[in-house]
Amino acid sequence: MDEKQTREQLIDKQLKSAGWIKNYIKEEVNSIKSNFKAKEYVLSQGKNDDSGRFIDYLLLAEDNSSIALVEAKKSSVSEDKGRAQARTYLKDIEGQTGERMPVFLTNGIKWLFIDQDGVERHVSGPFSQADLMRRGELYRKKRDPTKISIDRIVDRPRSILIVKQLMEHIEKGHRQALVSMATGTGKTRVAMSMIDVLLRANIVRNVLFIADRIALANQAKTNGYQEFFQEAVVDLRKSPSSFPNGLYVTTIQTLRSGKKDRYYAKFSPGFFDLIIFDEAHRSIYDPNREVYNYFDAIKIGLTATPSAEETKNTFELFGCEGKKATVDYTYDEAIRDESLVPYNAQIIDTKVLSLGIEGTVLSKQEKLQLIKQGENPDYTQLPGGTFARVFMDDKTNEIIVREFLNRCYRSDEGKPAKTIFFCANIAHANHIKRIFNKLDPTLGNEVQKILSDEYRYTDELTRFKLDSEPRIALSVGVLDTGVDIPEVCNLVFAKPVFSGIRFWQMLGRGTRNLPACRHKEWLPNREKNDFLILDFTIGGHSNVKYHHLKEAKESKAGTDALTRIFLARVELLKKNLSPSQKSFIENKIIEEVDALNTESFIVREKLPIIKKVVSRKFDLKAYIEELKTEIAPLIALNPGKNPLVTSFILQAEKLFSCVLDENMQKIYEIREDVREKMQNILQKSHLESVQRKREDIMKVFQEP
Repeated sequence: MDEKQTREQLIDKQLKSAGWIKNYIKEEVNSIKSNFKAKEYVLSQGKNDDSGRFIDYLLLAEDNSSIALVEAKKSSVSEDKGRAQARTYLKDIEGQTGERMPVFLTNGIKWLFIDQDGVERHVSGPFSQADLMRRGELYRKKRDPTKISIDRIVDRPRSILIVKQLMEHIEKGHRQALVSMATGTGKTRVAMSMIDVLLRANIVRNVLFIADRIALANQAKTNGYQEFFQEAVVDLRKSPSSFPNGLYVTTIQTLRSGKKDRYYAKFSPGFFDLIIFDEAHRSIYDPNREVYNYFDAIKIGLTATPSAEETKNTFELFGCEGKKATVDYTYDEAIRDESLVPYNAQIIDTKVLSLGIEGTVLSKQEKLQLIKQGENPDYTQLPGGTFARVFMDDKTNEIIVREFLNRCYRSDEGKPAKTIFFCANIAHANHIKRIFNKLDPTLGNEVQKILSDEYRYTDELTRFKLDSEPRIALSVGVLDTGVDIPEVCNLVFAKPVFSGIRFWQMLGRGTRNLPACRHKEWLPNREKNDFLILDFTIGGHSNVKYHHLKEAKESKAGTDALTRIFLARVELLKKNLSPSQKSFIENKIIEEVDALNTESFIVREKLPIIKKVVSRKFDLKAYIEELKTEIAPLIALNPGKNPLVTSFILQAEKLFSCVLDENMQKIYEIREDVREKMQNILQKSHLESVQRKREDIMKVFQEP
């Protein structure tokens, strides 16, 4: 195929596909005789015309000014062969207009694009007229991004530094970057701040945020774009009728949809100036890099995966040398900065969990299947019959639920703090739900499945995120990555996870710190100093050991306010109480024990000691140890109470103990705190309930 045939059969068709019409394409333009400033173009008179130098294609804007040139070669030679010619034509044009212009070098098969700054890269095809016009305008108005203020969206020193480093990287001409930030350190804010700076610097105008999951795309849209930018966001998942300049969000699946014509082909390769790839390591969703390679844009990958876990391909894709991200903010660094909280990892290892029903362990093939699951959260098939039998064993799952209820962190009203169960598949999640119903029916609506195959599952996800109920989410893939619920305090690994990338994503669900939490009443003691990992060694596999985490030296349950109140009362039995005081305390203890729901399998196991306590036939002082070790862990199973009330009751119990001990310093501290609370209540004197108790409230201020 000679050059003429290449142009007719390949290049002309590609220009037409990019939206070009003949009126704005000038072929064989004389670069010496044409007046580019006046938009007067002299064309070749034929093969024998030797009056100048001739540009193969000159692409024009709507006002007929030149915006790019295309130098063509036949398909059998390198597209780079026309480089020297194109540079000569550019000099001719720039000599007249004083402006730089981009160039396409092509042989109809490959397209090499050289922008106004001489930065070159292969592109998938020619850009549309609108895209070249927009990019030309941006180039003329471009400012140095390192001189733009970056504190409008991010305020943490480390986040500001990361954005600054990225701006310096881009100003040097780099068009790819990989941002590795531990989950919870503000990747979305950093991305939005970077977009903001590049918009204000006139380096970008059209921005696309690509996620691999619906929930992550929604999060980028609502917690990202809509929180920090006023302009409308175009959601490509909703098939918009037009594509204006601005901010876009979508999933990679939407872009790759369509068997014959991919959705992304609706755009010219130059439509987006900046593309953010969330969860950049998830290359399985763009296996041939077709979306990545189709668009010419500044491309920024976001990942929360430690560098040691990233694949070589991820680093190469975003232009990184070795296994070093462009910017890296590790989990350990974030803990030192108090941006994240550490984990408390507990391994639960029993014979039943390790061996399963028939003493089997996972085969290599089964492990390979789990690694595949680690790469793809929608892959929910169990690897085989043996594996299924281990996971669907009643004894195994009863141990998991029982140990969870005994060890989990709880909020002050006694409910489990926000919890994610990572289940092996949908059947496994259903089975664990049934075990919860069997062992503790009182939890009821607090335990819900969040599975992508269920209709309107995002509604349940929203409730888990924004409402107190449910507290426990049984998840298969949906909550593994990207979903931001800062109040999560318990992570239960009820399956082996062999993928390091997947495991660190899952661990990141619990790392958010106290300032990030909007609902402190869902937290243990209204604090978040760490989060709990319960790692069950199903099939003999410990995720904590496999991924080199440090196991906690002591495995103790998080003590909620109800349990602490109960234990405080039990401790009072040791003190020198008057008969009336002893009777009062014993009655309170018996009331709590009598309120336990004997329908709960866990409570029924303790019925002998429960019956002794509530019978009132025995001196409770003789059963202090049993009350502390056997009954106290059950108190949290009592129906939930107002956490603010239980916190106040706990404070009153402490005050009583301090009075008995004559601890004047502690008495003074608690008294002042109680008085402050009472003062706040008196400010609501318009309420009937406050008016009724006003006399009692005032007594607090009359005490010395």
